[in-house]
Amino acid sequence: MAGRCVGVLLRRSCSGTAAPAAAETKPGFWERMKSKKMVIWTRSLLRDYKEACKDIVVGAKERPLKACVYISLLAGVGVCSSKAPSEDSFHCSLLEASASLLLLSPWTRSRTSDGHVQRLLDLRNESRLRHVKLVCFSLMYEAPYDPDCDLYDAQCPHLQPRITDFPGRVLDVGFLGHWWLLKNKMKDCDINEEEFSRLPSSMRAISYNDLHSQENEKLYEIKFQPVVMCEDPE
Repeated sequence: MAGRCVGVLLRRSCSGTAAPAAAETKPGFWERMKSKKMVIWTRSLLRDYKEACKDIVVGAKERPLKACVYISLLAGVGVCSSKAPSEDSFHCSLLEASASLLLLSPWTRSRTSDGHVQRLLDLRNESRLRHVKLVCFSLMYEAPYDPDCDLYDAQCPHLQPRITDFPGRVLDVGFLGHWWLLKNKMKDCDINEEEFSRLPSSMRAISYNDLHSQENEKLYEIKFQPVVMCEDPE
């Protein structure tokens, strides 16, 4: 009986001493995380970025002019990228241009503006307008077919337009929040060029400096002079 009690006490004492020893040798959560490959790679990456930032600061102090030029270029690229217009912006500008032309009489409407806007509207109705953003600016270009078209010519990869033909398919360039080609075509959209095509060359071209001048007054008086009809040589 005494021997059995001694054995039990010995086992309890051994288990009691072994548990603290095992608890002391087992590493904690953070110790295990430090040995992970991902953690080691992240720490080395952050260390490299830290050293690179220090080199940038030191280089900027040594060459401030060069640093200002680089910062200005990066800031300019960032502003241009943020101001590059989207596809929805082009559609809104196109509809505004079309509404502006509808308010004008066909006899006073510019043929150049009307033709350009009508062509873009036709391509829009045919789902042939495409948009691409190239960092600092955007492009709108013409696609040969609708994306849902199942014709053989539209699906065959060998019949697709070539890259060399891409400049001829560009419809507009978006930069700093404006579509410049559409804006240029809509300039003087309320002036019909054909209305003045039969006037003399001296009256057809009037510069800004001629407004409210003696030359302009002379041209105004010529307008009221009677028309001289030439006899037919036959």
